[in-house]
Amino acid sequence: MEQWKNNLYTAVAVQLMVTATFQIVTPFLPFFISELGVTEPEAIQRWSGILVGINALFTGLFSPLWGSLSDRYGRKPMLIRSAASIALFTFLTSLSTSVYHVLLFRILLGAFSGFSAAALSLIGSMVPETHLGYSVGLLQAGQVLGFLLGPLLGGLLADILPYRRVFQLGSLLATAATFLAFWHIKENFRPLKAKRTPKSWLFLTLRWPSRIWIMFTVIFLSQFATRGVEPLMPLYVRELVGASPALNTLAGLAVAVQGISSVLGATCVGRLAAQVGYKRLLLLNLLVASSLYFPQAMVRSIWLLMFLRLVQGFFLGGLLPAANSLIALFTPVEKRGSVYGLTSSAFFFGNFSGPLVAGFLSAHWGLKAIFYVATGLLLLNLMWVALEVQEPKEGAKVIRGYNL
Repeated sequence: MEQWKNNLYTAVAVQLMVTATFQIVTPFLPFFISELGVTEPEAIQRWSGILVGINALFTGLFSPLWGSLSDRYGRKPMLIRSAASIALFTFLTSLSTSVYHVLLFRILLGAFSGFSAAALSLIGSMVPETHLGYSVGLLQAGQVLGFLLGPLLGGLLADILPYRRVFQLGSLLATAATFLAFWHIKENFRPLKAKRTPKSWLFLTLRWPSRIWIMFTVIFLSQFATRGVEPLMPLYVRELVGASPALNTLAGLAVAVQGISSVLGATCVGRLAAQVGYKRLLLLNLLVASSLYFPQAMVRSIWLLMFLRLVQGFFLGGLLPAANSLIALFTPVEKRGSVYGLTSSAFFFGNFSGPLVAGFLSAHWGLKAIFYVATGLLLLNLMWVALEVQEPKEGAKVIRGYNL
């Protein structure tokens, strides 16, 4: 097998494993909090929100740092460091005796992860340009699968094992991912000597071309919309079906169908991008994904809602590989770690702020408000991409226009 393919398939497997470990706590976190002595329902809800959100917040804050270090020291060391950190802090969480211990370890887990930036820059720096869309799409599919399988695995294990044991098994999974990355990913890394400059990293970042910031916005808004709607879906499903005995199952299906089709969308867009055009596919995905939020607010049938979310998930899944592939084409190889660090921040900031803003909007203007807001934001983003981003013709010409 060609080395770039071996690295790609290994990175996808490791991405899936570490993301699943990240999400394994989701189904039982409130119950684990109550085991630690927090008994008031309001306090459990408050702590659950804090512990989920703080993780995404610190991942977003520190991703640019790890992305920059991957440009300096290599992408493989950052992959290994990230997977090992996830294994360590997941295990330490199992030893917590206070909710404040869990808070500390969740902060450290987020701060030291940064896996996605290193994986994207590794794959973006070594795969042939004709296979770039396919490779990035496959990597994103691995991440989405991790988001789906992590909670499923956590829920199944928590039904038969103590919560602390589930954390330890999650740590074991991330440890296996660490060794997989160590043994199977090969990188011949030679950092280019950077010219000394008195300008700060922040100054250089602000000088990045507008097309990089547009891709940042695409990634942020795709996660903002997706994660903003998901926490409200059980309440919306209850409005449609009433006090159905299958309410929890229907709510779970309404969330899951979009995630499953997102995996298919990420893979298909990756395969088509080089032939159809990265910008064209990005515009198509933005148009369909934004258009399908509006009818979801109008439906009166749970099955129509699921159908719309199934179709929409395919196009939402295509947004990330299309945007990340364009970033690789717009960015010289030696700077991709730094740029992917920033876009990973966009991903996690969207995960963090989406539920927060959606909760505020739904409390003041009703559950349907978030669907209308998501439609408007994605359509504005579509117009920005259409006006400001050019379809890459030749990678070398695009890269020369990126001056750092």
